Amino acid sequence: MSLYTPPSYDVAIVGAGAAGLMAAIWAARGGAKVVLLDGQPKAGGKILISGGGRCNVLPIESRDPVEASFHTSGSRNVLKRFFKTWRLPQIQDFVRWELEVPLVEEDDNKLFPESGKARDVRDGLVREVESCGATIVYDWRVTAIDKADANKGHTGFILHSESEEQVRAKKVILATGGESVPATGSDGFGYRLAKTLGHKQVQTFPALVPLTTNDTDLTDLAGLSLPVEWRAMVDGKEVARGVRSFLFTHKGFSGPAVLDASHYVIRDNAEILISWEATSRQEWIDYLQSRARRNVSKTVADVLPNRLAALLVERSGVRGEMRCGNLTRSTFDALLDQLCDFQLPISGNRGFAVAEVTGGGIGLDSIDPSTLESRKTPGLYLCGEILDVFGDIGGFNFQWAFISGKLAGECAAKTE
Repeated sequence: MSLYTPPSYDVAIVGAGAAGLMAAIWAARGGAKVVLLDGQPKAGGKILISGGGRCNVLPIESRDPVEASFHTSGSRNVLKRFFKTWRLPQIQDFVRWELEVPLVEEDDNKLFPESGKARDVRDGLVREVESCGATIVYDWRVTAIDKADANKGHTGFILHSESEEQVRAKKVILATGGESVPATGSDGFGYRLAKTLGHKQVQTFPALVPLTTNDTDLTDLAGLSLPVEWRAMVDGKEVARGVRSFLFTHKGFSGPAVLDASHYVIRDNAEILISWEATSRQEWIDYLQSRARRNVSKTVADVLPNRLAALLVERSGVRGEMRCGNLTRSTFDALLDQLCDFQLPISGNRGFAVAEVTGGGIGLDSIDPSTLESRKTPGLYLCGEILDVFGDIGGFNFQWAFISGKLAGECAAKTE
């Protein structure tokens, strides 16, 4: 009777999202025999739904410094090192010329596929994986990873599936994603695999997620969108700010401004102050004083959408028919507080089900920043959202997935 011998590879990658697909490309280009294992029937589920199905695949330009667009509880110096390994213009060229996905620029520093279809990005990655000679196996959910028994002459790892199949590999890359949008397969199982191989998990939380409110006056403004400047305040101190678009929803608040600010609320219990139309307090003072003979309601409505302007004037306690020049110091300040220091009444958030990404994850202190190899389990590499790194809205999380996937793939392919 012949004994079953599991197929053997140089590198096995767990998870066929953006990071896993990129890792497979670069591991295969490095000469390794590569298998990419995914529990879903198709690759790149989160790619397909990103950007409302249009896929904001990258930013146009990096902010200065580049790591200012990314967040971690680990070392900022380590984070900075990653972005030197593959510069943004090089990644853009890779997508355009090697994945053959033409890109177009949109406002707010965003690059999209020219076709407007996220599928083109996913298909370009899959096509390149296959052209490099790597094997993709779908509906193969990894349930456990064991280190091979050296006493029996084996090295590397044994990967087990739900159907009790096995795969052997000299190296393993975990690219399983986090916990956001679990319907696509990123339900946190990668953290459990990492823990069995010696890793500790930094507390996870939904990031880039819409916030909720119980204030029905504000939810009645659903569909209204405008630019704002937001400030995150912790114990009276400003910890972050930004200027992005803000959206009122039937459940609360969304849009790039809110998504970028959300993790400060969830992780740090921050208060979020809003300056509507990103207009500063001094600009509002100058504007209102220059219109002394006009009534307050019409003056504010000339700058802000009518429904929002009426609500803010009402909440300031100022009578809308008053002339701007007749405002007292206290009523003037009360109006300014509503216009440029409006505290969002936040009751919660929409959770992992709709969060763009996961905050927290496997800590950067447990990997070699030069290779992404585990310090706990040699031969194991981690990349993408499973690590304690995420970016702002606007293509930055694809940038992180691509950079970390490339680095992990290249390094895992190297022989000792």
